[in-house]
Amino acid sequence: MGVFSPLSFAYTRVLGSALLMQLVVRGDRSEPLSREDSKRVFGYAILGVVINQTFFLGGLSLTSAHVAAILITTIPVFALGAAIVLGREVPTAAKIGGIALAAAGALLVVAGEGFEGAGKSWIGDLLIVCNSLSYALYLVQSKPAMARLSARRVIARMFAIGAIVMLPICAWSLAHEKWSAIPFRAWLALATVIVGPTVGAYLLNAWALRHADSSLVAAYSYLQPVIAVVLAAIFLREEIRPIALVAAAMIFTGVYVSGRRSTIV
Repeated sequence: MGVFSPLSFAYTRVLGSALLMQLVVRGDRSEPLSREDSKRVFGYAILGVVINQTFFLGGLSLTSAHVAAILITTIPVFALGAAIVLGREVPTAAKIGGIALAAAGALLVVAGEGFEGAGKSWIGDLLIVCNSLSYALYLVQSKPAMARLSARRVIARMFAIGAIVMLPICAWSLAHEKWSAIPFRAWLALATVIVGPTVGAYLLNAWALRHADSSLVAAYSYLQPVIAVVLAAIFLREEIRPIALVAAAMIFTGVYVSGRRSTIV
């Protein structure tokens, strides 16, 4: 993010993921998507790829990482609310209480790391919230399709659509990007992001949606602040504060409680 402009990074990430998914889907012998399923997947692509990628990276460039981490915790709340409204899930005390406990844990670990920059940009904050809502709707809306269709085929189609739809959105940024000034290390980092946090994460999320409620899948996003603290300690030699350990226990407990006796609809 310190080398690429946000939209250029977003598009190269999506385009690279689309190309990689074409290789992954080659061995998929499932039936091609029907016309109705293709229409649904187009909607998933808009929610889960286009809006998700552009709004998040754009928002992250305008606000602080701490505030972004706080706002991301709205994903499970949006997901549970949407699932209940659409009749996909039954609102149980365990599910609501577990997600609330996990949310408190996520906010605790972020608060422990500091709230500097909270007022940096309300536009960036708004973009992060819109991104969270969009991704939550993607999880809820795509669950029925992920339960019966090939996850690889769906994800491959989503990124292919995303690469096409995002091109005019990112065209100005791509045309003005100083590509020759981007170091090899940045390209290597981009490749890592494409393989792991993008293609790998989307495929694992699709697999999870086949076996669990969308709100439970979304609840695991609460693990991100804790994992980020641990990785920062390993790679950046940052100190792990005791409050992070307490928060981790709250998050793990909350995710466990919210997933008990869940009924897939």
